[in-house]
Amino acid sequence: MNAQWDAVFEQWARWVHHGRMLPGGQSVLGKLIECQGVFGTRGRPGAPVDCMEAAVEASLAKLAKSNQQAATVFRHEYGALSSPGADTQLKRAHAISVSLPTYKRRLKLAREHVITELNSATSGDQKRKV
Repeated sequence: MNAQWDAVFEQWARWVHHGRMLPGGQSVLGKLIECQGVFGTRGRPGAPVDCMEAAVEASLAKLAKSNQQAATVFRHEYGALSSPGADTQLKRAHAISVSLPTYKRRLKLAREHVITELNSATSGDQKRKV
């Protein structure tokens, strides 16, 4: 079960790095350069609103309102925020200036929050379909 969630969270981190975190959040100049001076719908498509990665991001945004540190730990753990050379939890904890036990507690809290949010969203979708 944990391996499945880890795979979802790693996919979310890749999604963040590919710039699909905020569809349409690009500047006008950036859009002009990307589309070679032509505006229209032929540019890179935005992320689907209902994708799992967007749900993870929404859940983290909600968590960050009440516990920014837990959201930051989660982002560092799965690589959405880079910490050069931080290849262990101890190094990632040091990079964000928290102790390893605090890092682990915040990570556990964040994982539980995201999993609960995703499970409730999924069960809500199933109820709407019935």
